[in-house]
Amino acid sequence: MIRIRQRFAARVAACLLLPLLATGCNEIKDIGEELGWIKREEARTLPVEATSLASHWIPANSAVDATSQARWSEHWWHWVGQFSDQAPYLDVDGSRCAQHQGQGPVWFLAGTDGNFDAVRDCRIPAGKHLFVPLITWVVTHDLPNDGMSCADKQARAKRFADHVVSGLVLLDGRPVGELQRMRVAGGDCFASPDGLSGASDGYWLMLKPLPPGKHQLAVAATFRDGPRQTMQNFRYELEVDGEPGDVAGAVQ
Repeated sequence: MIRIRQRFAARVAACLLLPLLATGCNEIKDIGEELGWIKREEARTLPVEATSLASHWIPANSAVDATSQARWSEHWWHWVGQFSDQAPYLDVDGSRCAQHQGQGPVWFLAGTDGNFDAVRDCRIPAGKHLFVPLITWVVTHDLPNDGMSCADKQARAKRFADHVVSGLVLLDGRPVGELQRMRVAGGDCFASPDGLSGASDGYWLMLKPLPPGKHQLAVAATFRDGPRQTMQNFRYELEVDGEPGDVAGAVQ
């Protein structure tokens, strides 16, 4: 998979020089096919002007339930901290998708640690917003013999996020969102899952509740800093509870 990742990172980056709209890069379907997101026979039948769910995307500067997305990112890290055996970003098949989800309006999904590609099945209650990292970091640990201040941690998290070179989201086979408007930098430092004060920065996707039925959500993102490179590549096969045609909860 390494050669495929290196080859397509450049193509994804080139596509993302423009906003990710339904009329975006002509190579989107080819990338989706070769990354395994879209079956070739399905890609050939995707209409160019298909009705998309692009309007369900919520930019990073918009609140959900009167809560900023920076605060939701902190809640996401606390959700991760509730897993005592294996973090949800290490989940291979989606079996951890429903664990530790709260009663609030947002349902958390996980990315990966960048060391494997994941295809996960997940059943979601109707009326839930979805919040998922494209690629993100939390900085908590102090440097050896030299404590890091909150400002130091924020600066280090920012440096990581500054080296994200591409990001792509496909919802039901169509591109959604604008990468430049998905960045969420945490506010003040917060108590991280390991009990230390942490700072977070990165790129996140917030979606309004999806219509009942089956949906596919695929994400790829690339971090590059000199010789270091990490690429996220994961896909969710989602099933939203309810009957087709139902209203999927209040949308903000």
